[in-house]
Amino acid sequence: MRYYIKMNDGGDLLHTSELPAEIKDWDKNHVRDWILGLKDVDDEYAQILYDENINGPSLQLLEKSDLREVGILLGPAKLIIHMRDELIKLKDHQLHTPGSCSGSSCKPYPFNQFHAAYRYKENNTLDVTETGALDLIEPCHEYKAFINFEGVTAEEKLNKYAVEVIRFAAACMNSRTNGTVHFGVGDAPDFTHGQILGTSVEDKEAFVKKQANAIEGHFEHKFIDVAKKCIKPPRFIEVLKADMTFSGKFVIEVDIEPSFLICKNKSFHIYNADKRKLKKTKGKELNSDAKDSRKLFYIRDSSSSKNLLVQNPSTASLEDYNKYIDNMNMTHLDQMRKVAEEKHLVTVRNSVQGSKLCEMLTGGSQSLDKSHFERYVLVTNKSHAVQRESLAFLLDMNLTAVLDFDPESSETGLNKMFEERNTNVHLPKEYKITGPVEDIASKLKLTRTTSWVFCNGGVKEEKPSDVDNWLTEKGSSIRDVVAFLCRKDVLPHKKFLIIFMLLSDVTDKNDPLLETFSMFLQELNGTEQILCICENKRSYAYWNDLIETRYAVDISKRTIYELSFAEINGTVLSLWSENRKSSRFLPACGGMVLLSKKMEGTMDTLSILCVNQCEGGNEDKMQLEESFYKGGKVSWWNFYFSEQPGSTPFIKRDKFDYITDTIIPDLCSLRQACVCFNILHIPGCGGTTLAMHVLWTLKEKFRCAVLKDNIVNYADVAKQVVGLLTYETSEQQAQLPVLLMVDDLQDIDAVNDLQQHIEKACLKQNISYKSPQVILMNCMRAESGLQTESTR
Repeated sequence: MRYYIKMNDGGDLLHTSELPAEIKDWDKNHVRDWILGLKDVDDEYAQILYDENINGPSLQLLEKSDLREVGILLGPAKLIIHMRDELIKLKDHQLHTPGSCSGSSCKPYPFNQFHAAYRYKENNTLDVTETGALDLIEPCHEYKAFINFEGVTAEEKLNKYAVEVIRFAAACMNSRTNGTVHFGVGDAPDFTHGQILGTSVEDKEAFVKKQANAIEGHFEHKFIDVAKKCIKPPRFIEVLKADMTFSGKFVIEVDIEPSFLICKNKSFHIYNADKRKLKKTKGKELNSDAKDSRKLFYIRDSSSSKNLLVQNPSTASLEDYNKYIDNMNMTHLDQMRKVAEEKHLVTVRNSVQGSKLCEMLTGGSQSLDKSHFERYVLVTNKSHAVQRESLAFLLDMNLTAVLDFDPESSETGLNKMFEERNTNVHLPKEYKITGPVEDIASKLKLTRTTSWVFCNGGVKEEKPSDVDNWLTEKGSSIRDVVAFLCRKDVLPHKKFLIIFMLLSDVTDKNDPLLETFSMFLQELNGTEQILCICENKRSYAYWNDLIETRYAVDISKRTIYELSFAEINGTVLSLWSENRKSSRFLPACGGMVLLSKKMEGTMDTLSILCVNQCEGGNEDKMQLEESFYKGGKVSWWNFYFSEQPGSTPFIKRDKFDYITDTIIPDLCSLRQACVCFNILHIPGCGGTTLAMHVLWTLKEKFRCAVLKDNIVNYADVAKQVVGLLTYETSEQQAQLPVLLMVDDLQDIDAVNDLQQHIEKACLKQNISYKSPQVILMNCMRAESGLQTESTR
């Protein structure tokens, strides 16, 4: 469906209409609506054609003289005929241009995310339809081609963008449904429904500013802040050509998220024109914009946005409007939204894929210092800048070869990341056996430095191929590479691992990566020496379905897909003993993440307990134990030494099992951002030692920390605690909770104050939760015997 919107220079929001795909199916109403959408053609001419019963078939037969005869002036008559002819030519071009509307289906960019490694490909089609409100959480979609801006100023283009965003946003907010409006995505009748087109973007910041400005201009003043929270900033997704090179165009998307807490008991009217331009001077009439200063009230109605406050409303339309804004109806919508949000809350996943990755990568040794595999070969495709921030582990893996299918890798991709390393760039044809294998391997320096094979051009004047032509143009040379690497006299038999790392989704049955997988599958007689890494379940689903369909092979046991690249990076880096001594690692839902010194430095109110705490240190065990047994304060080293072979286990204090097995699990069942329990103890009886022992024991299940100083700004503490909670977690991914120990804080009101600050910080970061995100373990001195209690 395509929607035509008439705008004046002030960015007015006027009538929208849906047109059938074929002109021959238009009735006189459709013709009128099409005329209303033409720039520089007055509305009165649309009414003239309507009165003359001009429908789609007769529109196709009209000549300029016909229009003059019914009273349409020469200028608009020529424009109408020209635009009619352009529309017919466009349809004819699409009909006779091979592949112009063809392409694979693809998923839309993840909702309310801004750092996903995702791109669109020209002429692929989004596999979601334009819809009304579904379950309120699954976003409804609206497509805008947003092309053909010849003769249009940059400001007019921005005005059109802003108008579309405001109208769609208001409709979603009043319907309490999530939604995404896409610019640069085509629709019928001019394009295939959901066809990726892309649009040129000269200045991204101009769109960001225009959107913020439009929100302030069109929403009522009391709801501007609410609208800014619901309407997310635009994101710009790169559009690739068929050969996987950047097209220079983007799809612009804006997400709308009218959450229950923000929109409760509110209805959102918007001004047709920018309210800031509506000026009334003493003794003078309102200016032209002010005459059209009416308010509009949009809702999602099926696949379009419907205004219930039309310019000349009938009794029936007013009744619809009054029913909609009735308190009972809005309360009902709010309650539906609340229930929907609760159903879709993300829970912490307990993935075993971190240990599975360690097992497969090392061949069972659980250490890269003594891995079963002597050589690693990486097969990968186009990367994204966000991913490359978490791929440092590749630099330490001493890769034998990289089969890179990104033709822009040397400029903006993975090869660029390795530019300071000694790598040898090769084309696949250099692997063809034309003489003794030893001579070829020596010439390639195969076991001395990483051989970087550009498998789809991009270097040495080799042009890239698109998906449909890659196999015939480059497939045979890649087969030579695969066959060469799998020879027993090249790489040690059964002692090398092929790692397929999908940095972009593989969705096409002719994708080069899929063909290469088939080649390795045949050469290695199975998947035992193949490891696949996908960034998420969506990417894995595409990959698995294609392999299962084409080769009837189950790769589920050889694939990692539940870990983010940050978790993969931390987990792999921790497999080197030297890294465990020199670096610090935090637990994650499925593995570990590397805690950078810079980030730890920003959390200066917290003493963070890491998974590998004390590893690589050289503290004096005898001295530490002697000091502790003489009444000194316990340290992490005491717990560390007690776990070493031949050592006596650390003695559990009274209530230890009760805290770890009862209190904390009970608190985790609550639906509250921050919860607290108190350990009340007599000075010298070991309350602090008990609390620290709990932290040490749970350091792989929680992100654990101790508040360094009780005399601090709690707002700063809360901000840092939330930072620890969300560090290196992907957007909308559940986080491991923070277990924060507070010691010697004598005022219980201060603990409550800290708890409230943390809850506010979670709300500010829009952190949703089914269970507590932060657990405060408050260790306080008391006059009576040791007690432990939980508070909520």
